[in-house]
Amino acid sequence: MRFEVDIRSSFSNRNAEEAMRKAIAATSQQALRDCNFYCKQDYGALIESSHIHSDIDGGVLKWVTPYAEFQYKFPSARTDKNPNASPEWCNVAETNHKDEWDRVFANAHREAMNR
Repeated sequence: MRFEVDIRSSFSNRNAEEAMRKAIAATSQQALRDCNFYCKQDYGALIESSHIHSDIDGGVLKWVTPYAEFQYKFPSARTDKNPNASPEWCNVAETNHKDEWDRVFANAHREAMNR
């Protein structure tokens, strides 16, 4: 999941920019946890790769293994190691947690703006 912000204004507010960065990071962190809850798991390398390669501050989540894309699209999932494992785990997480992600973003942004 990637967040992009396009601000079309000559007004630049350092506090607003910092609040946006904090909100993106908080939301990305929550989204990564939720996505990995549904991520397929055998030895844990796929989930570990998301912790190594994701850019939390930039809002970019990545699973980087030679088989990551195949496993993401493969239509079945073993559930012996992760009973919640699912194909297209990020889509499942978004379906199940989108409202929570919106709240995390709003709360983190509001909190940062009020500092």
